[in-house]
Amino acid sequence: MEKDRFDTFSNCYMSAAKSINKLKEKGMAPYGLSSIHTRCIRSLYEFPAGLTRMQISKNCGVDKAQISRIIGELCEKGYVTEISVKSGYKNKIELTEKGRVVAIQINELILKINNFVSGDIPEEKIQIFYEVFEQICENLRNAEAELDISKLYTPEATFGSNLN
Repeated sequence: MEKDRFDTFSNCYMSAAKSINKLKEKGMAPYGLSSIHTRCIRSLYEFPAGLTRMQISKNCGVDKAQISRIIGELCEKGYVTEISVKSGYKNKIELTEKGRVVAIQINELILKINNFVSGDIPEEKIQIFYEVFEQICENLRNAEAELDISKLYTPEATFGSNLN
């Protein structure tokens, strides 16, 4: 039973991730954007006064070096602008008018996809799904940080030491 749940969860997760990536690629291709570009644009759209690179990095779950590269690419495309303050990491990044229009279009596309995918599922079930999924994600992060897998299972204990 536990093995079946693990396999079902893993297979569903992988299938969903693959479908989401394909949808992202198709939806963002007209804008020349990747999924991380899109996350940055959406994050900046939520904060019209702008964000620092550090704040964008935190919001998007991506390291600062990658965010700097992504911001440079978004500046080249005309989607964002950088407002100088004192040092590079204190500067605010804001959406340009072109970036705001793209953000609105992306948000509309995401809403349409969400409605297509979950439109016939009752809101109560959606709420429960996200609560449970967030708890599973938190538990997985805790397990990753706390569990020493090598102490839970060793091949030698099961098969002996002649695995070479």
